[in-house]
Amino acid sequence: MPSIQAKVMNKIASIALKSYRGNGAGFVRRFRMVTAASNLLAPVPKGLKHIKGALGGVPGEWLIPVNPKGALLYIHGGGFVAGHPPMYRPFCGALANALGFRVFMPDYRLAPENPFPAPLDDCIAAFEALVADTPTGEPIFVAGDSAGGNLGLAVLQHALKKKLPAHGGLLISPATDMRRLSPSIEGNDKTDSMLSSHMIEHAANLYMCGHDPADERASPLLGKLKGLPPLMVTASEDECLLDDSVLLRDAVEKVGGQITLLTRPGMPHIWPTMNIALPEAKEDLVKIIRFFSPLVKGI
Repeated sequence: MPSIQAKVMNKIASIALKSYRGNGAGFVRRFRMVTAASNLLAPVPKGLKHIKGALGGVPGEWLIPVNPKGALLYIHGGGFVAGHPPMYRPFCGALANALGFRVFMPDYRLAPENPFPAPLDDCIAAFEALVADTPTGEPIFVAGDSAGGNLGLAVLQHALKKKLPAHGGLLISPATDMRRLSPSIEGNDKTDSMLSSHMIEHAANLYMCGHDPADERASPLLGKLKGLPPLMVTASEDECLLDDSVLLRDAVEKVGGQITLLTRPGMPHIWPTMNIALPEAKEDLVKIIRFFSPLVKGI
């Protein structure tokens, strides 16, 4: 049974985002307005140094704990058209404090002004610079939510291809297939409190801008999965993108990879990032930390 807080969050998401039924331009305006408002509710957790900077020429924000012992690239969501690092300070800050990661959150270019592959190019540039900036022997991780989960998985595949160090990945409600073939996109259209098949169509079209959605850089579900580092994936059982995660789990397991899928009923899209508001997110933050901890110690 979802908590009262989760039910309230579902209602807010439904009013703020799910209710939109207009065109692509209006979708961008609505999404940017909502995510900008979210930035105001995201303080920097205590115990961290907060620095605005850049990696690989990509602007962003650092959250740095005392005596860091690893690095995390966190790629924000927002349907490829919205979102900024500030709204993820509480979640990324909790990871930084618990695990000792230096966290860089890139403020990558957004569609429709900068469609595919510009957002991915920025994330790859930031990752490669993070690798160069991290002392030898320290673990490096990649994480992201929604559209950022898509980009995060593509970055991990780039690391695999280029033989760059990447020791694990966290993908929160990732959009893994820009072809939009997952049955849950339509099947959960009425139960998803935040997104709809209509909105996902807008986001995909604005991001791809006529490019082939079967390109594995845009649809990392179609890319190389064998050899990826351990992955943790989360998805609400009620959300449109549920099967993007389920199909990824099945595909990774088929090639012998290590992947953990965490699902919950009645949760909003990307609920683990709402750790200052939802008790379920607080509980699952512990599970996420437990996923990362042995990977840190095993380096």
